[in-house]
Amino acid sequence: MRPSDDLLGRRRAGAAPHARDERPAAVVAGVRGQLVLAISSLVFFLAMGAGLASGVTNGAAASPAGDGSQSAQRAPARIVSISPSVTETLFALGAGPRVVAVSDFCDYPPEAVALPKIGSFLVPSVETIVGLAPDVAIGTPSPGNREAVEALRRLGVRVEIVDAAHLADVPAAMRAIAAAAGVPEAGESLVAALGRDMEAVRARVAGAPSKRVLMVVGHDPLVAVGHASFIGELLAETGAINVAPPSGAWPHVNVEYVIAADPEVVIDSSMGSEESTSAGRFWERLPSLTAVRERRVHPFRSDRVLRPGPRLAAAFADLARLIHPERWQ
Repeated sequence: MRPSDDLLGRRRAGAAPHARDERPAAVVAGVRGQLVLAISSLVFFLAMGAGLASGVTNGAAASPAGDGSQSAQRAPARIVSISPSVTETLFALGAGPRVVAVSDFCDYPPEAVALPKIGSFLVPSVETIVGLAPDVAIGTPSPGNREAVEALRRLGVRVEIVDAAHLADVPAAMRAIAAAAGVPEAGESLVAALGRDMEAVRARVAGAPSKRVLMVVGHDPLVAVGHASFIGELLAETGAINVAPPSGAWPHVNVEYVIAADPEVVIDSSMGSEESTSAGRFWERLPSLTAVRERRVHPFRSDRVLRPGPRLAAAFADLARLIHPERWQ
């Protein structure tokens, strides 16, 4: 999610999902169990886990019990980020100097790398966060952080959980993070800039011939980017015809299915130990595919496509360029 806020975790070889990741640098090392964990991370980042953390609504931050509305009106001096996409957004809003700690997988911008760590976004350390005495902790829903979020709130820590399960949720999620950080005006500016940049990419690919595209995030099993995923929505924005099965966010497919679908472009975003295996070597055993014959198999290791944050338009452009390179010539 790598599927979305963040499949990112495995990118950095050898790191736990989202260790460098969201760039989660997680190592989804090709082992089925590990890949499933990585995909869970991806789903997490993409906020596919909507509602997993208590009090979460799509594109909005949930105020904790108590005087959450009053707290939201004060600009917090100490902010803890529990997710890579939140960290990127906070720095883009100009709130970086007030961020006192981030998750293990927060690796962008460079200033975030040196900050103290509070554990993974999947299982943040309650003790570490409480010890930092933050005015607010901001995160995204993950399969494993609900217990930590509830524990923090019981201990009096203000926690905001922001969910961007779909592209349409991103502007509201950015506004929610900006509100939690006490910079709502900066949030509006960031949303406007993202909208302009996204529209510029749409204009660039407008009218381009549709291409049959298969994007995968793993080889064993062969896991495709489905229509219901955050990344699948980005593919649709490029005008691609996603040949993955129509149901599900991360459908498993077999070689026979791929041969029948005959993609014209393959985007290979496999993770972990599979990253060291040349995408070309994996796909060359399917010489009948149009993508293979025409040399349109593209290894793709960009974590920013997994993070629904300020670099979303750049990620959109990355995908669009792979599918419609002629529009960038």
